[in-house]
Amino acid sequence: MFDFKGLIGALFNREPQEGVHDFKSATMFMQELPESDILQAHIEIVKALQQLNGNARISLKERMRTVPYLDDKARALQNHLVDVYFGQLIDDHAAPHQVLPSILAYWRQMGEAYRLCIKQATQTGARGLDKQLQIFGLRALSHFSQEVKWAYLRYMEVDAKVWRNLHRLYHYAEQHQFALTPLQTYAHTEITDARREYMQAMMLSLAQPDKLQPAQIELAAQWLKRWSGRMELETQIRPNRQLFAINIAGSSAPKRLRRDMVGENWRYWFTEALVLHVREQHDRLQRGESPLDHGLPVESAEPANLALMLKLVNLWSRDVPTPVRRHERHMTRKRLQVVRGLEEVIHFLRSPSGQPRRVDTEHWEVANESAGGYGVNYSGKGDDRLLVGEIVGLGQTEAHGLTIGVIRRITRRRDGQVEVGIENLAANPVVVELKPSQSERSFFGLYSPETGATAQGRFLMLPQAFFAANREFQLSAQGKSYRIRLDPALEQTVNAAISRFSVLQRLAA
Repeated sequence: MFDFKGLIGALFNREPQEGVHDFKSATMFMQELPESDILQAHIEIVKALQQLNGNARISLKERMRTVPYLDDKARALQNHLVDVYFGQLIDDHAAPHQVLPSILAYWRQMGEAYRLCIKQATQTGARGLDKQLQIFGLRALSHFSQEVKWAYLRYMEVDAKVWRNLHRLYHYAEQHQFALTPLQTYAHTEITDARREYMQAMMLSLAQPDKLQPAQIELAAQWLKRWSGRMELETQIRPNRQLFAINIAGSSAPKRLRRDMVGENWRYWFTEALVLHVREQHDRLQRGESPLDHGLPVESAEPANLALMLKLVNLWSRDVPTPVRRHERHMTRKRLQVVRGLEEVIHFLRSPSGQPRRVDTEHWEVANESAGGYGVNYSGKGDDRLLVGEIVGLGQTEAHGLTIGVIRRITRRRDGQVEVGIENLAANPVVVELKPSQSERSFFGLYSPETGATAQGRFLMLPQAFFAANREFQLSAQGKSYRIRLDPALEQTVNAAISRFSVLQRLAA
């Protein structure tokens, strides 16, 4: 028999006489656990799960009793650490970068724990467990779907094992006829079903997350909780109607449907109902309706997020052609000196010529280039914070000057290599001083003249914290000053905004 008391004692590396000596005392200890111990408690629970998952001698009864108990106790800790990671909660004993490994390990080990319960029940032919196994299947799908989302949040490749586990669990739900059964994953959570949980991961992978900012990925995932029930999985191929397909016997992400995707393991779906619904929601939010009335996060109605909603509609609609490259790429091999971040680029450009630059630079290898930008590779580090939308300065030599680009795509390979797509925005930009109206404090931005490397016309790049549509500034550069008014943003990221502007008045020098 599995030593349950021993397991609980091991969770916090405490001897029984120190307080945790049976199930009841372990339960009381968890309830009274001080906040300062949350990360360590979480780490120990994940370790216990890993040990549990690696122990094939545990009986089915003990496994099915222990796994949901640990999940119940760890879930609040997991939510706490997730809030710490996203900066929504400050924990004096755990920094965001410290909690990430344990967060990721929880999704993986807890999903595996529920999967092993189902596997062991299937192998032993256990009966009378149908309802419990359905809940376990739904929870496993939810945890592995979180693994997919968290990989995308970090621009990581999704492990093939994760896709395989998701596909097999959904197949299990089909075989046991509960794929569409309304269930609650946990008490006090919304009713869902196995197909909806599965489709959230499928559709998020089809949202081109390698080209989105993390906040956009998270928002898309929240939207899909509401939208994923508007698609049906079919077993018969209908290329004139269906748009996407997945091989549930495989270990890869879903793809756009091809006519050779035929066989009993393929599942297909169309998106007309989804696209129509999302367009309707977009129009209602644009008219001023509250996102909360539609079960969506409040930030859904922001202009940038309404634009994201339309972008997803275009990606998921068969009425919109697949995007094609604007510029032909060709292979090349050269190195670029890279300055990361708008503020660092400005500081680099303001440094006096011929003097040492007090700015950190990197060297990235160019794999291909076009008239519009570069495809580059570099060796990533554990603390790498590169994001889609980040402004970068690119140069080959001091004599060539600096080209300003923006990161459009990131893929972090499992071998540590990072593949990045960069769009060129401006060649030889000008550093400008900007002073808000009725303020004596100024800051610096970048001005791109109309002759830049983009078809956007002249525009400004300024720190995100200072941007607001229609805000007025005094712009000064090269001995001249103007009063300007910003237009709505062409693009906004976490740290920068790109905007056109109107010149209202030329000011005396």
